[in-house]
Amino acid sequence: MKIIERISKEAIGTRFKASCDQVLSTVDPYSRSTTAGHITASGLVVRDGRVLLIFHPYIKAWMQPGGHIDEGESPIDAAIREVFEETGIACKPIDEYLDPIDIDLHEIPANPKKAEGVHLHIDLLFVFKAIEERESPESIEKAWVPFDQITCPRIQRALQNLS
Repeated sequence: MKIIERISKEAIGTRFKASCDQVLSTVDPYSRSTTAGHITASGLVVRDGRVLLIFHPYIKAWMQPGGHIDEGESPIDAAIREVFEETGIACKPIDEYLDPIDIDLHEIPANPKKAEGVHLHIDLLFVFKAIEERESPESIEKAWVPFDQITCPRIQRALQNLS
């Protein structure tokens, strides 16, 4: 199933259906200039029964690294780039998981510093394997958290999809 069709199916029955349809009907649903929202990508990096998480500096919560998809970039490449930028962990996809293991629709609060209003993120979560650790270009707190200590429902759902 193509990703746009899969996203549309995920939105059925959610409070985000109308916003999601609006985003998906645009010329470029990945573009940050779409004010209703856009498709983003994130990476679930797993190693030895642990998951790599960051403490998001704006949302103030532990979550998987991820972010916006740059023009001309594929979602999986964006997730790999975002993981590296936010953590310094170079990673690669796991062959049996080249498609997103989870799609999450969530509202992003207004951010006056970025001149952004409330908008929808349609996040594609990919699973990766760490291959090298380097210095992170950003100073974001990170941690390897054991699977049994994960409290985020979305990450718990994604880990169940890996089972």
